[in-house]
Amino acid sequence: MARLLTFTCPFCGASGQRFPLRSADKRQAQTRCAGCGVVLRSDPPLGIHSLYLVCTQILLMLAVLPLIWAIATGQWVWAGMIWLVLCVLGWFLGAVRHARSPIVRAVRDPNYSYARRPTR
Repeated sequence: MARLLTFTCPFCGASGQRFPLRSADKRQAQTRCAGCGVVLRSDPPLGIHSLYLVCTQILLMLAVLPLIWAIATGQWVWAGMIWLVLCVLGWFLGAVRHARSPIVRAVRDPNYSYARRPTR
């Protein structure tokens, strides 16, 4: 399961990289590589991001009736548990989406120049 949430740095090959928890619902997430220090960004295709939004809306639609029942009957523990499950599922889907999307450099390489060809 942890392999779904982690990725390997495309520049230095350091494995076990992970995006912050708070960035799971964003379109693109950024983190700094622990190995080389390069700022990395996930770049999921727009279709995958749209699929993530549809999946989270479906989860919310499935949970809205039990959530309304729990609030109407005063079952606050159940309402809290339903809300917590929704948040965890949404975070998990977002974290997997970022870790499995293409990882690119967040800012342009400082050694890049338009005047000379990049060396291989």
